Amino acid sequence: MKITLVKDGKSVKRYIPQHWDELTMKQYMGCMKILKDNSIKKELEKVVKMLSVITEIEEVDIYRLPVKNINTLGLKLTNFLGTKPNEELQHLVMIDDVEYGFHPKLSDMTFGEWIDIDNYINAGVDDNLHKIMSVLYRPVIAKQKNGKYAIEPYEPSEDKQNLIRDNLTVKEFNGVSVFFSNLGNELLMTTLKSSIQQLKDKKKEEGI
Repeated sequence: MKITLVKDGKSVKRYIPQHWDELTMKQYMGCMKILKDNSIKKELEKVVKMLSVITEIEEVDIYRLPVKNINTLGLKLTNFLGTKPNEELQHLVMIDDVEYGFHPKLSDMTFGEWIDIDNYINAGVDDNLHKIMSVLYRPVIAKQKNGKYAIEPYEPSEDKQNLIRDNLTVKEFNGVSVFFSNLGNELLMTTLKSSIQQLKDKKKEEGI
């Protein structure tokens, strides 16, 4: 749904998402922070902040809208919140015409990859989701006929983190959280133990 605002004598069009799947990661992270923010006591204030995040309309402009428009927006927001996001893991996604692949073999995750993910989680998923996804999704550098693929070596990059934040949608990344929920901690713990052992073995070889 599109809404037209008049600001400074000019008409400005904004899009209102109809489904969770349409949100970018940046919008999703903003929504999650608002929904979990217990300091926002008034429901109206929370509604305004949510609308501001998903429509990119400044809060002050939302307060200037006619009541009938707010009622319409409120109904659209209610319907939006009632939709169910995609739960299927997307192994390959396109970002700025570049194909990104989900980590093809988590058991081969490096110790550095694991440490970064763990640090991002401990620092707060809602603030660092794009950083976590930048570890798990990386540009594809080779593909095979059997559907297997290789991704580029991991190198932390703020530019790629922001690219993922601004372009990856809920439809594309939500399946990752469902995947890990179903997988449980067993694989991750195995990966961690394996990485630590490899690090110890390497230090022994180097005589450290």
